[in-house]
Amino acid sequence: MADSSIVTLRLPKSLLQRADALMPALRSNSDVFVVGRLSRSVVLRLAVLRGLEAMEADTPIRTGTRAPAKKRAKR
Repeated sequence: MADSSIVTLRLPKSLLQRADALMPALRSNSDVFVVGRLSRSVVLRLAVLRGLEAMEADTPIRTGTRAPAKKRAKR
C-alpha cells in the first residue's frame, strides 16, 4: 500500500466485534488472499472495499462534467 493515507475512524464496538468474528472464517477461505497477517485492520479494509463496490454498483458515478444547461423558453 505505497499510495495510502492513514484515516482515523470512530466505530461502534459492535462493528469491531463483527470484524473480529469474521477473522476465523476469512483465514480458512481460500478466496481471500492476504499478504502478511490477517488482522482487524485488514478485515475492515476489505469491508470498506466491498461496501464501496456495492455502493458504486447502485449509484451512478458522476464524471465531474456538468449536464447541459436547459434552453430557456423564448418570450
